[in-house]
Amino acid sequence: MKLSALGYYGFSNLGDEAVLAGIRSALATESRFDGAEFLVLSNSPEETKRLHPGVSAADRWSWKGAWDALAGTDLFLFGGGSLLQDATSVKSVLWYFLMTSLARKRAKKLLWWGQGVGPLNSPHSRRLTGILANRADIITVRDEASANLLKDIGARGSIQLVADPAFALEPRNVTPPSGTLLSLRAWPGVKGDWQVPTAAPQPRLWVPMHLPEDRDFLTPGVEVLDWKESGATIAETMGRFAASELVIAMRLHALIFAARCGVPFVPISYDPKVDALAKAAGQHDVLLPAAQATDETMKDAVEKVMESATARRTQLMAFADERRHAALLP
Repeated sequence: MKLSALGYYGFSNLGDEAVLAGIRSALATESRFDGAEFLVLSNSPEETKRLHPGVSAADRWSWKGAWDALAGTDLFLFGGGSLLQDATSVKSVLWYFLMTSLARKRAKKLLWWGQGVGPLNSPHSRRLTGILANRADIITVRDEASANLLKDIGARGSIQLVADPAFALEPRNVTPPSGTLLSLRAWPGVKGDWQVPTAAPQPRLWVPMHLPEDRDFLTPGVEVLDWKESGATIAETMGRFAASELVIAMRLHALIFAARCGVPFVPISYDPKVDALAKAAGQHDVLLPAAQATDETMKDAVEKVMESATARRTQLMAFADERRHAALLP
């Protein structure tokens, strides 16, 4: 059997690599996929093969190379992540439309795995996404907003609500919880020189999820874990989240890592997907919109989380268990 996958892979974004790792972890629970060949269309095939031992990889930008590599595909896996959105450019939707159309001609079956769809502001984006949805054999999405958007633009088949594939992962090398893990990103209205609240436990560790961009948005004097430079695996990096008392993060998958590990977190929202996770995990009471993440509001949120940390851990572990089962459904 041959499986092929397309997502935002090979771009030094740990969140998207966790999506791929989660898909493979879910597949590993089914004996029918034992020994299956797994091809990834990647921006950096060598990086993909390092992070995901056992896969083969082809350059996603080479149309001929991708066409040849996809030969004999039994099942094409599209996603997950936020691939079909035009917040940055309609070109992204167009590119995925063309590449997935190519894969549709090579693969026997096509499955959308835990997709997060939208925003789709352009009528062209909505039309292309609707066409793609109606070419899929099975569609699974990670949130209700994505399912509703697909229905609005004319998706005719059934749409199953699942969970982000990263919830299927297990952290590695976990030590007793201590300290605060931070994972922020540059965003309009967010200042890069805010102070870590004194209520946030020591020591402090900075994990840039998307390299090198997030590494440039640092709070001075905080230790940095460069997962790419150090050669850390996804599971090992996730283990650093599990070994924290508190996570303060903007990146969706930094918050998913925290939730998966039952670690209390302060979510800073720059996108509706962050709001949706905070609400689903029962942590919306400490959600901070990015433009309102000042030293004072951060201090208040951190103090509130730490005062109720034990109850939040219990709540998050129950949420993580439910999400893990949902992540296996595709």
